[in-house]
Amino acid sequence: MYLCAANAMKHNDTYSIYFGEHELLISSRMPSEHYHILDVEECGAFSRAKIQKKVENSKSLAIVTPEPRVVFEWLRAKFKYVEAAGGVVTNLSGELLMIQLRGRWDLPKGHVESGESSRAAALREVEEETGIRAEVVGDEPLAYTYHTYNTYGEWELKQTTWWAMRSKGGELKAQSEEGIAQVEWCERSTLGERIKTTYPTIKSLVERYVLE
Repeated sequence: MYLCAANAMKHNDTYSIYFGEHELLISSRMPSEHYHILDVEECGAFSRAKIQKKVENSKSLAIVTPEPRVVFEWLRAKFKYVEAAGGVVTNLSGELLMIQLRGRWDLPKGHVESGESSRAAALREVEEETGIRAEVVGDEPLAYTYHTYNTYGEWELKQTTWWAMRSKGGELKAQSEEGIAQVEWCERSTLGERIKTTYPTIKSLVERYVLE
Protein backbone atom coordinates (compact mmCIF):
# COMPACT_ATOMS: atom_id res chain seq x y z
CA MET A 1 0.00 0.00 0.00
CA TYR A 2 1.37 3.40 -0.95
CA LEU A 3 1.54 6.24 1.51
CA CYS A 4 -0.80 9.19 1.15
CA ALA A 5 0.05 12.73 2.15
CA ALA A 6 -3.55 13.67 2.92
CA ASN A 7 -2.95 13.63 6.68
CA ALA A 8 0.44 15.34 6.64
CA MET A 9 1.44 17.30 9.74
CA LYS A 10 0.95 21.06 9.63
CA HIS A 11 4.30 22.65 10.44
CA ASN A 12 2.73 25.96 11.49
CA ASP A 13 0.65 24.40 14.29
CA THR A 14 3.03 22.12 16.19
CA TYR A 15 6.82 21.90 16.08
CA SER A 16 8.70 18.99 17.57
CA ILE A 17 12.42 19.86 17.73
CA TYR A 18 14.99 17.31 18.83
CA PHE A 19 18.20 18.09 20.67
CA GLY A 20 19.78 14.65 20.36
CA GLU A 21 17.31 12.30 22.05
CA HIS A 22 15.56 15.15 23.90
CA GLU A 23 12.48 16.91 22.56
CA LEU A 24 11.24 20.49 22.64
CA LEU A 25 7.58 20.71 21.65
CA ILE A 26 6.09 24.06 20.60
CA SER A 27 2.32 23.79 20.34
CA SER A 28 -0.98 25.59 20.80
CA ARG A 29 -2.36 22.53 22.61
CA MET A 30 -1.46 21.18 26.05
CA PRO A 31 0.60 17.98 25.56
CA SER A 32 0.50 14.74 27.49
CA GLU A 33 1.61 14.60 31.11
CA HIS A 34 5.16 13.39 30.46
CA TYR A 35 6.16 16.85 29.18
CA HIS A 36 7.54 19.54 31.45
CA ILE A 37 5.93 22.90 30.62
CA LEU A 38 8.06 25.99 30.08
CA ASP A 39 6.24 29.30 30.52
CA VAL A 40 6.36 31.11 27.18
CA GLU A 41 6.71 34.44 29.01
CA GLU A 42 10.06 33.27 30.42
CA CYS A 43 11.56 32.50 27.03
CA GLY A 44 12.25 35.99 25.72
CA ALA A 45 15.57 36.47 27.47
CA PHE A 46 16.78 32.86 27.05
CA SER A 47 19.92 32.17 25.06
CA ARG A 48 20.26 29.17 22.77
CA ALA A 49 22.46 27.47 25.37
CA LYS A 50 19.92 28.00 28.16
CA ILE A 51 17.06 26.60 26.09
CA GLN A 52 19.19 23.61 25.17
CA LYS A 53 20.14 22.97 28.81
CA LYS A 54 16.49 23.08 29.88
CA VAL A 55 15.55 20.59 27.18
CA GLU A 56 18.38 18.23 28.11
CA ASN A 57 17.53 18.41 31.81
CA SER A 58 13.86 17.58 31.28
CA LYS A 59 14.09 15.16 28.29
CA SER A 60 10.64 16.28 27.07
CA LEU A 61 9.92 20.02 27.33
CA ALA A 62 6.92 21.89 25.93
CA ILE A 63 6.14 25.54 25.24
CA VAL A 64 2.39 26.06 24.96
CA THR A 65 1.46 29.22 23.08
CA PRO A 66 -1.38 30.53 20.88
CA GLU A 67 1.29 31.45 18.30
CA PRO A 68 3.58 28.43 17.80
CA ARG A 69 5.12 29.79 14.60
CA VAL A 70 6.15 33.04 16.28
CA VAL A 71 7.95 31.12 19.02
CA PHE A 72 9.50 28.78 16.47
CA GLU A 73 10.85 31.70 14.44
CA TRP A 74 12.28 33.22 17.61
CA LEU A 75 14.11 29.97 18.35
CA ARG A 76 15.19 29.45 14.75
CA ALA A 77 16.99 32.81 14.78
CA LYS A 78 19.33 31.44 17.46
CA PHE A 79 20.69 28.78 15.09
CA LYS A 80 22.13 28.50 11.63
CA TYR A 81 19.06 27.27 9.72
CA VAL A 82 19.53 24.36 7.30
CA GLU A 83 16.97 22.91 4.89
CA ALA A 84 16.93 19.26 3.88
CA ALA A 85 14.49 16.93 2.15
CA GLY A 86 13.88 13.20 2.11
CA GLY A 87 11.62 10.43 0.91
CA VAL A 88 9.41 7.91 2.70
CA VAL A 89 9.47 5.41 -0.16
CA THR A 90 7.37 2.27 -0.49
CA ASN A 91 7.12 -0.35 -3.24
CA LEU A 92 4.27 -2.48 -4.59
CA SER A 93 4.82 -4.99 -1.79
CA GLY A 94 4.41 -2.31 0.86
CA GLU A 95 8.06 -2.48 1.88
CA LEU A 96 9.85 0.65 3.11
CA LEU A 97 13.14 1.83 1.60
CA MET A 98 15.74 2.28 4.37
CA ILE A 99 19.45 3.00 4.56
CA GLN A 100 21.97 2.10 7.25
CA LEU A 101 24.11 5.11 8.13
CA ARG A 102 26.54 5.42 11.05
CA GLY A 103 25.24 2.20 12.55
CA ARG A 104 21.56 3.25 12.53
CA TRP A 105 18.70 2.54 10.18
CA ASP A 106 17.57 5.75 8.53
CA LEU A 107 15.60 7.13 5.58
CA PRO A 108 17.19 8.70 2.48
CA LYS A 109 17.53 12.47 2.74
CA GLY A 110 19.95 15.33 2.15
CA HIS A 111 20.47 19.06 1.86
CA VAL A 112 18.38 21.17 -0.49
CA GLU A 113 20.70 22.84 -2.97
CA SER A 114 20.49 26.51 -3.95
CA GLY A 115 17.55 27.11 -6.29
CA GLU A 116 16.21 23.58 -5.77
CA SER A 117 12.74 22.75 -4.45
CA SER A 118 12.41 20.37 -1.52
CA ARG A 119 10.44 18.00 -3.76
CA ALA A 120 13.22 17.87 -6.36
CA ALA A 121 15.88 17.54 -3.66
CA ALA A 122 14.08 14.61 -2.04
CA LEU A 123 13.78 12.75 -5.35
CA ARG A 124 17.45 13.42 -6.14
CA GLU A 125 18.66 12.29 -2.71
CA VAL A 126 16.63 9.08 -2.83
CA GLU A 127 18.17 8.09 -6.16
CA GLU A 128 21.69 9.16 -5.20
CA GLU A 129 21.69 7.38 -1.84
CA THR A 130 19.81 4.21 -2.78
CA GLY A 131 19.81 3.74 -6.57
CA ILE A 132 16.00 3.75 -6.59
CA ARG A 133 14.03 6.02 -8.91
CA ALA A 134 10.84 7.25 -7.28
CA GLU A 135 7.86 9.51 -7.81
CA VAL A 136 6.09 11.70 -5.28
CA VAL A 137 2.63 10.72 -4.06
CA GLY A 138 0.36 13.71 -3.39
CA ASP A 139 0.77 17.44 -3.80
CA GLU A 140 1.88 18.31 -0.26
CA PRO A 141 4.74 17.12 1.95
CA LEU A 142 4.05 14.19 4.23
CA ALA A 143 5.71 15.74 7.29
CA TYR A 144 8.38 18.12 8.59
CA THR A 145 10.97 17.15 11.18
CA TYR A 146 13.44 19.32 13.09
CA HIS A 147 16.65 18.54 14.92
CA THR A 148 19.70 20.43 16.14
CA TYR A 149 23.37 19.53 16.02
CA ASN A 150 26.81 21.07 16.40
CA THR A 151 29.01 21.33 13.32
CA TYR A 152 32.56 22.53 14.01
CA GLY A 153 31.38 24.66 16.92
CA GLU A 154 28.33 26.13 15.16
CA TRP A 155 24.85 25.06 16.24
CA GLU A 156 22.48 24.29 13.39
CA LEU A 157 18.74 23.70 13.25
CA LYS A 158 17.77 21.45 10.36
CA GLN A 159 14.29 21.25 8.89
CA THR A 160 13.74 18.13 6.82
CA THR A 161 10.72 18.13 4.51
CA TRP A 162 9.52 14.58 3.90
CA TRP A 163 7.64 13.46 0.80
CA ALA A 164 5.62 10.27 0.38
CA MET A 165 6.97 8.36 -2.62
CA ARG A 166 6.54 5.14 -4.53
CA SER A 167 9.25 3.25 -6.33
CA LYS A 168 9.49 3.41 -10.12
CA GLY A 169 12.40 1.00 -10.40
CA GLY A 170 16.17 0.89 -10.20
CA GLU A 171 18.62 -1.36 -8.39
CA LEU A 172 19.56 -1.01 -4.75
CA LYS A 173 22.99 0.61 -4.48
CA ALA A 174 24.32 2.23 -1.31
CA GLN A 175 26.10 5.57 -1.74
CA SER A 176 29.21 4.42 0.09
CA GLU A 177 31.04 7.74 -0.36
CA GLU A 178 28.40 9.28 1.92
CA GLY A 179 28.96 6.60 4.55
CA ILE A 180 25.88 4.53 3.72
CA ALA A 181 26.63 0.91 4.55
CA GLN A 182 23.41 -0.78 3.38
CA VAL A 183 20.20 -0.12 1.46
CA GLU A 184 17.23 -2.44 1.91
CA TRP A 185 13.55 -2.84 1.24
CA CYS A 186 12.19 -3.53 4.73
CA GLU A 187 9.02 -5.52 5.40
CA ARG A 188 6.53 -4.10 7.89
CA SER A 189 7.19 -7.04 10.21
CA THR A 190 10.83 -5.96 10.64
CA LEU A 191 10.31 -2.22 11.04
CA GLY A 192 9.50 -2.27 14.74
CA GLU A 193 12.90 -3.80 15.48
CA ARG A 194 14.73 -1.60 12.97
CA ILE A 195 13.53 1.67 14.49
CA LYS A 196 14.28 0.80 18.12
CA THR A 197 17.71 2.42 17.92
CA THR A 198 17.16 4.94 15.14
CA TYR A 199 16.84 8.70 15.50
CA PRO A 200 13.68 10.02 17.19
CA THR A 201 12.59 11.89 14.05
CA ILE A 202 12.83 8.73 11.92
CA LYS A 203 11.10 6.63 14.56
CA SER A 204 8.16 9.06 14.70
CA LEU A 205 7.83 9.11 10.90
CA VAL A 206 7.79 5.33 10.57
CA GLU A 207 5.40 4.85 13.47
CA ARG A 208 2.96 7.51 12.26
CA TYR A 209 2.98 7.04 8.51
CA VAL A 210 4.02 3.43 7.90
CA LEU A 211 3.09 1.32 10.94
CA GLU A 212 -0.05 3.18 12.01
